Order: sequence, then structure tokens, then C-alpha cells
Amino acid sequence: MPNTAYVLSDVHGHLPCLLTALEMIDIDSDEGASLILLGDYIDRGAQSAEVLYTIKAVADQWPNRVIALLGNHEVDFLDWMSGNDEDVFWPLQDLGFVTIGSLLTTDQMQRILGNRVELPTDVDGLTMINRAVKDAIKMNHPALLAWLNRLPLYYETSEQIFVHAGVNEQAGENWRSQTPDLTFTHKFPASVGTFSKTIIAGHIGTSSMHPDGSHGVFFDGASHYYIDGSIERTDTLNILKYTAATSHYEYLTATVQTQHQASAGMDDSLSRFPTEIMSRMEITGVDAALGDGPRKVSNRPAQNQLGTQA
Repeated sequence: MPNTAYVLSDVHGHLPCLLTALEMIDIDSDEGASLILLGDYIDRGAQSAEVLYTIKAVADQWPNRVIALLGNHEVDFLDWMSGNDEDVFWPLQDLGFVTIGSLLTTDQMQRILGNRVELPTDVDGLTMINRAVKDAIKMNHPALLAWLNRLPLYYETSEQIFVHAGVNEQAGENWRSQTPDLTFTHKFPASVGTFSKTIIAGHIGTSSMHPDGSHGVFFDGASHYYIDGSIERTDTLNILKYTAATSHYEYLTATVQTQHQASAGMDDSLSRFPTEIMSRMEITGVDAALGDGPRKVSNRPAQNQLGTQA
């Protein structure tokens, strides 16, 4: 495992926070750093497609140092994409069509949905729109869909398990073979206590675990770190940092003033975005969100110490 690992989770379509976090980590200049993303890149925020393309670009640029995992939102989306056209569960959850809207062009949205703010209730109408939306997504994003379908459910080191939701801890050392796929991405409630490896997960908002309802990284004092900071309510993305030399964990936060801003500080690697995606990005600047302070994680003054693993 590289000298330093940074972990993000539950971006949920909030591109500004993701770009701010990537600027803080600055994996390009830190050759000993790796980045692990725990899933739930889409839904809730307005820039799901942009978030996916950003993560794909970073993973493509550093294939040996960036690991992206699937979350339950990606699994549900992919199941919908490959399922029957009569299955409209996923689009019915996409309130305001925010995720669909990020994956379709403006013309496609108008042609398929018109001025609708919700889907029709009759089966034939639902099926027709569902099919048209899926066809448009497949046409617009074939490489992105292929990449999503290749993402793993967990990543393991000699000491840690990185996963979106969790594993079957009752299986002990046999957790790999005895954890159902849906447990990796949908497990609820959160497990706490001692396990054979440290488990680092997202999925469940940490405010439900902290007695004071705060949103920072939660450590149970034994074998579990949870990092989902409920970005849709806080406009904040938790960054868990692990230093291998000392087995030490700490966390930082990437915060922006508004989720409706995006960044002009995009790396050249992001120039691979399809023209339609790029044309919809509102470019305003990461520097304003970061302030005048240094961008390197190691230089950030407000780090939260989480302790050293035994």
C-alpha cells in the first residue's frame, strides 16, 4: 500500500466539493499517495454525470493509485439500466430528474420529458419514457457505463477493508466468500466493535453515530471508520487520511459555500469530458472555496486526529 491513503465517499453529485477535495489531496505532486473512493457518486446533487467523469478521469490518469468502488446508488442505477423497461423504480426516486438531467442533453430532456416535473402515472407512459431515457443515456455515455460496470465492490489491504457499506462480519475470516454483493453496498445498520481488519466505509451518515449529531468522520474506537458527512445537507466532504508508516488516521473536510458552483481549477485530464457534459458545467473556481491557504493536505492546519491503530 502507498505511504499515504486518502479516502472519500458519498459525493452524491456535488462536483464543487469533489474538486475541492482533489485539490487538497493533490495526488499529482505526492507520489506516495493513493486515493480510494467508496461509492455513491450520483443522485441528490445536480452534477452526477460531471462527478462520474471527474472520478473516471482521475482513475484513468493514475490507474495504480486511484481505486473507485461501487456504492448502492451506482448499483441501483446499473440494475435499472440493464433491467426491463417496465421497471421504473429508479427514475421515480430521481426527484426533479436531477441525475437524469445531468446525463441527458437539454434537447433530449425537452424531447423526452417536455415540461414535466414528475413522471406520468400510467404504465404505458412510464414505460415509453423509461425506455427513451435509458436509450439516451446509453447513446451519450457508453464508455462511462462500461467503466462503471467494471468497478469492484471492495478493496483490501493487509490491514484494511475499504467498502461502501460493510461486510458480513459474522463470517469472520470467510467474509469474502460469505458476504452477499448487496451487503457490500447496501448494509444497514452500521457495524461497530472489533473485527480482524479495519473497515472503512461510507453509506450511513455519521451524524446518526455521533452523540452530538455532528457530521465528521466517526471512529468506533475499535475497527470501524465511517466517513459519510451527508454532503446534501452540509456541502462538506470528509477526507480520511491514513499514514502507513505510523498506522495513523486523521481527517480533513472539503467545504464549499454553495453546491451550485463548479470549479475552473480543473486538471487537463478532465478535457476528456464529452462536449455536452463540458458545456453544462458552470465554471467558477476552486480557489474561492479553498481561500488563500495552502492546498496540500499535509499543510492544512485544521486536521482532526483519530488515533493510531494498534
